Amino acid sequence: MENLFKIKRHLLVFTVFIFVTQYAISQQDFFIYKVKGEPYIEVNDSIKTVTKGSILSSNTFLNMNSDDVVHFIDDKGGMYELLNTGTYSYSDLQKIPAIKDNTSFTRKVYSYVWKEFTNNMPTRSNKSGVVYRGDDEILMSYPADSVSVFGGEIRFGWQPKKNKENGYYFMLRDVETGSIITMGTPATSLSLMVDDNLLKTGKQYEWTITETRFPNLKETLFYQFRLLTEDEFKAKQGDIKRINSFLKQLGYNKAEIRETRCQDFKICY
Repeated sequence: MENLFKIKRHLLVFTVFIFVTQYAISQQDFFIYKVKGEPYIEVNDSIKTVTKGSILSSNTFLNMNSDDVVHFIDDKGGMYELLNTGTYSYSDLQKIPAIKDNTSFTRKVYSYVWKEFTNNMPTRSNKSGVVYRGDDEILMSYPADSVSVFGGEIRFGWQPKKNKENGYYFMLRDVETGSIITMGTPATSLSLMVDDNLLKTGKQYEWTITETRFPNLKETLFYQFRLLTEDEFKAKQGDIKRINSFLKQLGYNKAEIRETRCQDFKICY
């Protein structure tokens, strides 16, 4: 009898564990990927503007106006589209089917994007899109980290810092040799030529923006990029066509496709 009681108790604990686990999985947050118009989110009696990276969780209500369009993603890389006017609870959003033509390649990328949103969630400012690491503001905007670049020129851009009177320092590091070149500039963008002198195809580089001429490099965040050779770029044409086709299906224009392909799919040209 005692053994039977123990078995029932273990079964009960196991059942509760499975229920809690399934509930937690089913309550996975969505993240806004793209927005058109002026939809807004209600969270605990407060109203927030919808931007890329906004969270759609169990305590939010998404309000859609006429002509608003929202694309949101889940942890498995599923992409969802919402076009209709109305107020949508989290359970309403869960009933929306994923876009069927989302390929395994795009799902893999959007799953990665979802993880990036999740990892940045505790430290990210949803209003400005600026990410903070400790007390240091990460200024770099584009190109994003870990991208592949093809072309004769690469343009770097970064966020302006409020009330800053002095300029910035752009630092470029050759990953293979470890050598660093530093340039001072008052601007928030900089273009460099891929001329086989400073920048060479087939090589990996890192870049960062700092406010001081001699930062502590061990504590400085660098973004990486690789300059593709012509053969490497040709090998990516299949992926590029799939990306362009999928984004075009979602209604992205040429400029939006170019930006999204570079920032999220990590292929810039």
